[in-house]
Amino acid sequence: MHKPGNRKYNMSDKLYALFSNYGVRVWKGLLQKIYHFDKWHVVSLRQRKYARDIIEFCNERHNRGSFVEIGSGLGDIIRNVQYTARYGFDSDERVLRAASFLNTLRGGNKIVLSPFHFPDSRLSGHFDLILMVNWIHHIEPAVLKANLEEYFNFHLKQEGAIIIDTVQDKEYRYNHDITYLTGDIKASVSKLGNYERQREIWIIKK
Repeated sequence: MHKPGNRKYNMSDKLYALFSNYGVRVWKGLLQKIYHFDKWHVVSLRQRKYARDIIEFCNERHNRGSFVEIGSGLGDIIRNVQYTARYGFDSDERVLRAASFLNTLRGGNKIVLSPFHFPDSRLSGHFDLILMVNWIHHIEPAVLKANLEEYFNFHLKQEGAIIIDTVQDKEYRYNHDITYLTGDIKASVSKLGNYERQREIWIIKK
């Protein structure tokens, strides 16, 4: 028998279990109909190996105080990383509302979700991990490079890391060059892995 004081927590667990067991894609499709965000968000975490590898890498790091994801979408990654403070930013307030609902199903576990319009919005604070994936192919290289340098020099803690992706696919607006993007910062750059559509995930460390 559940204690009355645990009713809200247990109900959240049950709702999230229903969400997971019924079929993540089906539930996301329903949320897309309700909140009207872009349909590509419906793709499940299980279908994105690069996202699962990012989660594993982030959770294996020693310093896991503060985590920010710019372009967090429905929050598949940020809900699964184990950091003391987590911040999810996205330019689409519809997807943020849906992400907030999904977070509520998990008991509202300390994820701060806010609108953020790159590059116009200013990042504030210092983080152990800054994540920017699956959208930077829309950003002009010089603009992306300048903001990466700012984030690395002024918003990354000592021994922190930035994770980005590059995609060599002509259907994407920009196919970024990691050497160009990181050429003017004193960073250790390594590849996490290679994925579909010639996607490469990069770790940029202090």
